[in-house]
Amino acid sequence: MLDQLKYIDGITIIDTSGTILFTVKFNPRFHMEIDENEKIIGQNLFSAFPLLDERSSTLLNVMKTGKPIFRAKQSIVDFRGIEKETTNVSLPIKAHGKIIGSIELSMDISQSEHFPRSVIEIDSSSFNGKQLKKRINPERAVYSFEDIVTNDEVMTQLKESARKFASGDSSVFIYGETGTGKELFAHAIHNASGRSVKPYITQNCAALPESLIESLLFGTKRGSFTGAEDNPGLFELADGGTLFLDEINSMPIHLQAKLLRVLEDGYVRRLGDTKLREVDVRIITASNIHPAQCVRDGSLRQDLYFRLGVMTLAIPPLRERKKDIPLLVDYFVSKLNKSHDKNIAHISRSSLEVLLGYEWPGNVRELENVIEYALNQADPCEDTLQYNHLEQQIKHLMNVQQSYSSTKIKPLKDEIANLEKARIEQAILLTGGNVSKAARMLEIPRQTLQNKMNHYRIN
Repeated sequence: MLDQLKYIDGITIIDTSGTILFTVKFNPRFHMEIDENEKIIGQNLFSAFPLLDERSSTLLNVMKTGKPIFRAKQSIVDFRGIEKETTNVSLPIKAHGKIIGSIELSMDISQSEHFPRSVIEIDSSSFNGKQLKKRINPERAVYSFEDIVTNDEVMTQLKESARKFASGDSSVFIYGETGTGKELFAHAIHNASGRSVKPYITQNCAALPESLIESLLFGTKRGSFTGAEDNPGLFELADGGTLFLDEINSMPIHLQAKLLRVLEDGYVRRLGDTKLREVDVRIITASNIHPAQCVRDGSLRQDLYFRLGVMTLAIPPLRERKKDIPLLVDYFVSKLNKSHDKNIAHISRSSLEVLLGYEWPGNVRELENVIEYALNQADPCEDTLQYNHLEQQIKHLMNVQQSYSSTKIKPLKDEIANLEKARIEQAILLTGGNVSKAARMLEIPRQTLQNKMNHYRIN
């Protein structure tokens, strides 16, 4: 098999829970600016490659069938949003006649008529739960409150509230549109807490199929299902630290009940096990849909939200804090100058006016992407970002947004009512349910606010 390595672009190995145990890239064109091995080892396959599912993953299919798959073409999008097309040789891994994982060779097999044998026998200790725990490097919480750049009054209040939240162990629920910086706040809270030296583990609940998320969160006992081994779940791995569950409203309802029990009792039971294991984990959750809406539409249990939302942060979209845009532009330019070998020191007035006039549906993340695009358009000798550097990208984004919006037009009165309701709910959350404070924040009389709350049935 060694003589085939020159044709292999990469190798990936997972265990029966879908956790990535090993990955390596041989082809230089697959090497990225960041160390992918450090980034995805220990993650679940569907977290690293969010557009994969049980049906399309050849790694999972060979574990189910016990049969190898040759010459399978696969289009994948990794956690950076980078798309790749691969031709795979996927094989089940067996130990003592039992499937304990799978291995995938991503390669151009058109140049070779030789294939590795259909089953690989390896030392099963590689898939032992204790060995896995040693191998997993929990994601580091790299950001602090200093990295949350703002001049906005609401955002400044949120930072102060989050600093206070960090000193305790209560659960925190973070709400905000995609790209507003929910995970940034989660990092900062962990790093400002007494748990900062302990593990910080993050999991997107929408990235996993229902059949895997339970075993990933709570762990598995050997023999609980075909191929299952003794593996710790994320709660055990995060013991003493913080577990960040993003898109919590995507978690199946029956698992939300199990999560609630863990939060109330402080114990987890691995899948198929009778033993309870005590865990000390702080939970931070996030959703890009308002929690009240999640409860109303049935995607989030009300009793679980009460437990998760002991403290709530509602992050406003960038279009509501546009005076942050010049500050963020300076921040991103300074950050990206180094990695792109540029010397941009200024941004033209016309460019800034364009940025201030755009609605930013992708929020801060979209702004960073636009600035990175503009830097790539600038010559190394230029020191100012000009309108021509970002013109094409802004026009493209506006066309995409206009095309999307044109298919979703609603009556104006409904749009206004939805906006009014959302702002009232946000003010109520920010003030901890204090109607008088919320009325002052909204700059309307208290009785007017009370009437509107009754109209919209807001508690």
